Amino acid sequence: MLREEYIRSAAALHIEGARTLRDSAASLLPCCTLFAATASLKLQRVFTAAEELMRRAVSLSAGLIERSAMTKHTAVIEARMRLLGIEPDASLTHAQTACEKTRDVPPGTRADVFDGFVALGIDAERAAADFLQIVDYISAAMREGRSCFALPLSVLKFLHIVNADYAAACRRLAEGEEAKTLRRDDAYEQFLQTLRYIAYLQGAEAMNASADTLAALAAGGMIAAVPPALYDVLLRYERYE
Repeated sequence: MLREEYIRSAAALHIEGARTLRDSAASLLPCCTLFAATASLKLQRVFTAAEELMRRAVSLSAGLIERSAMTKHTAVIEARMRLLGIEPDASLTHAQTACEKTRDVPPGTRADVFDGFVALGIDAERAAADFLQIVDYISAAMREGRSCFALPLSVLKFLHIVNADYAAACRRLAEGEEAKTLRRDDAYEQFLQTLRYIAYLQGAEAMNASADTLAALAAGGMIAAVPPALYDVLLRYERYE
């Protein structure tokens, strides 16, 4: 793979993948109880690591972004997450908005950008692997009846799939293969149906709602049962190829 192809693939992968990893950790954090204190501490570390990945991805991606990794609901949903005690860094969203508007790579920086993405890919794969271990731990505890959790197993399964795909894409890119965000239609449909049903149980007319409608309801505070970041993850995932 040529360096130009590599940095464009890396920018597209990390600008979305790091945000989804951050939002995945953010979505699980409010659901941890005192009985999941160890998992909560580990999730906080993943959340912090993912925000640092986002920061680095934004700084490296100027002039390389062809599609926004945010939705029209992202800023409001992040504000909703703050009401749950989770503090997404608002400056990252502002910086990413500015980055996505930049049309040209700053002259004389391509070598540094390439090296930066190589290092970023290594750290991103490690952070995603840490998240997957936490999800596996919580899922096993639920199946074995050792713990309850505020989200259904189908949600944990989806978050495992999407972040495992991110880690695998980081690995392929490091090996010089083409890598991009990947949508698994069966996983998407199951996740969509689960989030529709949760919204329905909250009194919303949501059994046939689109991902955008669900995200709008979450942004408006109409789905209080689950962290709203899950609906932003759903809407972004819908746009994957």
